[in-house]
Amino acid sequence: MEENHSTISKIITDYLELTEMSRQYGRKEIGLEKEYNKLLTEYHVETKNYSLEQADKIYKVYHEMLDYKEKSKIAIESLRQAEEKLKEIGQILYESTIHAEITLPASNGTATQTRSITVKFENGQVSIW
Repeated sequence: MEENHSTISKIITDYLELTEMSRQYGRKEIGLEKEYNKLLTEYHVETKNYSLEQADKIYKVYHEMLDYKEKSKIAIESLRQAEEKLKEIGQILYESTIHAEITLPASNGTATQTRSITVKFENGQVSIW
């Protein structure tokens, strides 16, 4: 089971990657929303007169914010599905614990990582540490 090409390893890896992805997208979405609101107030809040450059910047940030909102929504749904797969494993293995070495691919400039993890299935819940 600890071999990185196993089905369970793939499910665990997907879950870990999706957890991180949903966090990153959520943080990025919140950051862009703050930037959008800042730009609206920074550029002539009372008169709402914008230069072409200012309007373009607001427009781009707004659409980037919407893009990350959609990415975040998709990542959260995918994470929910991955968690359901883990719960299914827990039911099959009768509320047990799995110890594994999981290799996570490089992302956001980080190198490939191998992590020792424990997956515990208890009362229909999954916890990974």
